[in-house]
Amino acid sequence: MKKILIIGLIIIIAIAAILIRSAVRQQGGEMTEAVAATVKAVEVLKAPRGEIRSELQLSGTIEANSRVTVFPEVPGKIIQMDVDEGARVRKGDTLAVIEHAELALQVRQAEAAHRAAQTAFSQVQQLAEVRVKSQIDQASAQLTSAIVALQQVEDLSQTRTTSQVEQAQAGLESLKANLEKIKRGARDEDLRQAEAAVAGAKANLTNARNNHKRMKKLFDNGAISKQSFESARTQLDIAKSQSEVASQQLALIQNGAREEDVQAMEAQVAQAEAALKLAYAQADTKTWEKDRALAQSQVEAAQAALKAAEALAAAKSWEAEIIAAETAMEQAEIALDLAQERLGDATITAPIAGILSMRYLDLGGLASPAAPIFEIVDMDTVKATVSVIEADLSRLDPENQKAWIEVDALAQPVTGKISLISPTLNQSSRSAKVEIAIGNADLRLKPGMFAKVKIPVEIREDAILLPRSAIIEDSMKKTQTVFVVAGGRSNRRQIEMGLVEGSRVEISSGLSEGEQVVIAGQHTLKDGEEVTVMNP
Repeated sequence: MKKILIIGLIIIIAIAAILIRSAVRQQGGEMTEAVAATVKAVEVLKAPRGEIRSELQLSGTIEANSRVTVFPEVPGKIIQMDVDEGARVRKGDTLAVIEHAELALQVRQAEAAHRAAQTAFSQVQQLAEVRVKSQIDQASAQLTSAIVALQQVEDLSQTRTTSQVEQAQAGLESLKANLEKIKRGARDEDLRQAEAAVAGAKANLTNARNNHKRMKKLFDNGAISKQSFESARTQLDIAKSQSEVASQQLALIQNGAREEDVQAMEAQVAQAEAALKLAYAQADTKTWEKDRALAQSQVEAAQAALKAAEALAAAKSWEAEIIAAETAMEQAEIALDLAQERLGDATITAPIAGILSMRYLDLGGLASPAAPIFEIVDMDTVKATVSVIEADLSRLDPENQKAWIEVDALAQPVTGKISLISPTLNQSSRSAKVEIAIGNADLRLKPGMFAKVKIPVEIREDAILLPRSAIIEDSMKKTQTVFVVAGGRSNRRQIEMGLVEGSRVEISSGLSEGEQVVIAGQHTLKDGEEVTVMNP
């Protein structure tokens, strides 16, 4: 309205000047063109100081600060559903529960295995060292027993074989003598000899029985061979036979010999000769050497067992047992933790705080790890996402820059702060994604809204400012000028422009604060013309 009045005033002044010139010509007066010029009217503005900004004006979309789709970790029927769409949830709130009876049993099983592993570990800690040291004592006792057995074999084997030969030879001679006595008839001295033979045979039988017992013990302990043990049993049988023969001979001498008795005695002599040959054969094979070698090997085996037990003790092998038991306990503990975590997965909780924007299943539905159950959005803080071209990225400062965001749903713009500048550019648009965080406690901003974003990239707080319409630009000479009024006359002044914000321009040089700059009528002015200021 003010501009229309000014333009009208200028037109009136121009018409008046034309009428004056016409009157002068008609009346032949002396009025000149300079007189007409004195009536040029302009409007001026005292150059003020103020704040001006250079801004990036961008378009973008409002997005939620975070959007999380919740998937179940375990499959199963939903037995509890605690929230509906639109509900506000806190992080960790229970959203739903999946049937988990089998998972609870697996936890109990893992707990039992863990307790067993703990008990085994405790026992190993207490007994492992004692057991290893007791193995040393046991191996030492076995070595002592083997040495004693070897000594017995060495003491008995060759002597026993030799005595067996002598015993068999003596028995044969005695039988031959008795046979001769029977054939020629008994005498008193024969009776005494027969009685002595019976006593000797009984003594030999007793020795043979004792020897058989010792040899059986050595054989049972593995100290002698089976051949040696059977030889002792054979000698026992021979001693029994000799004792019976001696008793029979005594009876023959006492009762008198019959033909059948002589034949029986001859048979016994033949049997004694066979026993003597067996004794010689056993002596020739030197079975005692085999017995000694076997007993010696048992001593060496016992020595090796003792060394092994001592090595285990020296190496503290029980520590390895303890470590193994401890490892087993830790594995059982891990298995328990896994079972408990699996059971915990049956309870679905909110991973973030926010609004439940979607619920895909209802109570009684079948949950699957491949399908989502809920969607949660965090809208307490939203973000405006815009694209900034490569050339403007260097003008952004995430630490200090604020942004003004306008949306159609709000009467006033809201402020935000740059929260992210993408480290990479879009290859096709040569621009980077920039996110501006905006507080949204009242939830007025909704994801998906269209946003106009202004980001001040340069601010001058004490700049000389003019309306851009006051500047006369010469595109050919690439200059900018203004008219300054001083002493009632116009003065053309060349200036340099700085920042531009809408219709306002910063004057960086050529003008001082408070100078009167023509803002209306400047396009018809000439330098040095007299003007009339017609400010409203």
